[in-house]
Parts: sequence; structure tokens; C-alpha cells
Amino acid sequence: MIAAVVLAAGASSRMGRLKMLLPAGGGRTILRAAVEPLLEAALPRVVVVLGCQAERVRRESGLPDDARVEILVNERWQEGMSSSLARGLESCADAGAALIALGDQPGNTADRVRRIVEAFRPGVRLVVPVHGALASHPVLFSRELFPELAALSGDVGAREVVRRHWHEAVLLELPPLADIDSPEDYGRLGAGTEDLSD
Repeated sequence: MIAAVVLAAGASSRMGRLKMLLPAGGGRTILRAAVEPLLEAALPRVVVVLGCQAERVRRESGLPDDARVEILVNERWQEGMSSSLARGLESCADAGAALIALGDQPGNTADRVRRIVEAFRPGVRLVVPVHGALASHPVLFSRELFPELAALSGDVGAREVVRRHWHEAVLLELPPLADIDSPEDYGRLGAGTEDLSD
């Protein structure tokens, strides 16, 4: 089984307001737009890790009412992204691999997810979408790498583990995905920009 972990616990400090709840078009919030492609790609479990104002985000994000969606709260979210990653992986201990996605990337698509998942096979440790030489998201990790991911500390995502195992990765050339981190980023989305790549 391949599970997904969606990291959505941060305080949105650069945005100045809770970005997960901002409209992303089509009546969806940014968080819902990031989660839906994972469900559309038929992943059997999608773990959404909340933190800052978790109850409000849970209540107002409009996450799909789908039995495959599991919402977790990382009470230690202020320790950084690594703590949310570890919290999400706790719920995926029985998975053969985990697709790590970011809650602020509404440009993700089901087709992108399917292509990443289809590249995973026995013996593959990670699948990384790339644009040129730059790694993008979401990244799929074999369960063999779960202990390394869970051991990360501070406000870092899985980038360090990707660097460590780059030579073992299956690399897929795909368009980059933009994070919606700042009002400027959101302005590009709000202007109806079809291409959410950087």
C-alpha cells in the first residue's frame, strides 16, 4: 500500500493569515485543492497533518468527506516541519511507501500523482519529480527510508533524506510546483494563473 502524508501544520507566517483556508478556485480552499488529487489518483490513505489553529483548519478547509482521509494534529508543530512529517509517518507504519505532499501546493494534479506512484516498484527507494536539476514535489519514499525521515529535526522537510539518497532515486521530469507562501504567490493564483509552476 502507498499512503500519502500532507503537511499542513504551519503558521503561514509569510502569508500573514492562514493560507490553508484561502480560496483556490472552484469553491475549494488551498488545502482541499492539495488533497483532492491524491484521492483522485486512488491512493488508499491520505493523512493530513494539521498544527496551527488545527480545529479551525479542520472545520473550515472543506476537506473531502472521504473514509480514506485521516486528519491528525501535531501538537509539536512549532518545532518545525520535521515533527509533522514524523507525526504523519506514525500513521503509515504499515505502508510500503509514503508520498509526502505539501498542503500549500494546489497546483498538484491526479495525473502527476499517478505518474509518481507508477514509477515505484520493488527495489526503488524514492521517486522524485524534477525540473531540470531541481527536485520538486510530491516525493515518494519507500518504507526503508521511514526511520531516516522520522529522525529529522527542526524546520526541515524531507529534503535532507532526498539529498542523501539522490543517487538511488528514480527521477521523473515534471513541471515544478509552486508553494503558496506569500501574498505575491497567492496573487498569482488569485489572478487565475493556470500555470502554478515557479
